[in-house]
Amino acid sequence: MYLNKVYIALGTNVGSWKNNFNQSFQQINKICLIKKFSSFYLSLPYGYQNQDCFYNTAIEIETNLPPSKLFRELQRIEKELKKNKLFLNGPRRIDLDIIFFNKLVLKSNILTIPHYCSHLRDFVLLPIIEMNPFFIHPTQKKTLNEIQKNLKEKYVFKVIRRQQESLVIY
Repeated sequence: MYLNKVYIALGTNVGSWKNNFNQSFQQINKICLIKKFSSFYLSLPYGYQNQDCFYNTAIEIETNLPPSKLFRELQRIEKELKKNKLFLNGPRRIDLDIIFFNKLVLKSNILTIPHYCSHLRDFVLLPIIEMNPFFIHPTQKKTLNEIQKNLKEKYVFKVIRRQQESLVIY
């Protein structure tokens, strides 16, 4: 039995998005149990604009790992899959971020949970809303739906539903 429910956001804009996500799912599934997947969201780049659009998705996992150990495992997976991020908000093969870990609020020198910008980015919120529309953000004290509806900046411009897109999941 797993003790922790965690939401992880995934993003990519270098190489084959299907391959990048599949490899990530395979590696993540080795360290925890993937319970749910969202659709795929195509979004404009955040921050640095002179790059390709991003494909984003999210997964709900169950794990017995503590937050710091899960974070290190996700960093290991990013390194193994050659993340290749050269600068802040730059292009990357894969980005794996812990967004929520139960209802935990944590701030350390290596990890902040909830993810420090999660409440500002529709490409993070929409995939999680799809899986759990009534989830209440631990620090904002509002549902993700409420937060998303009030965002001033929107980045997502296309949703690729899982039924419409053939993607082999491990």
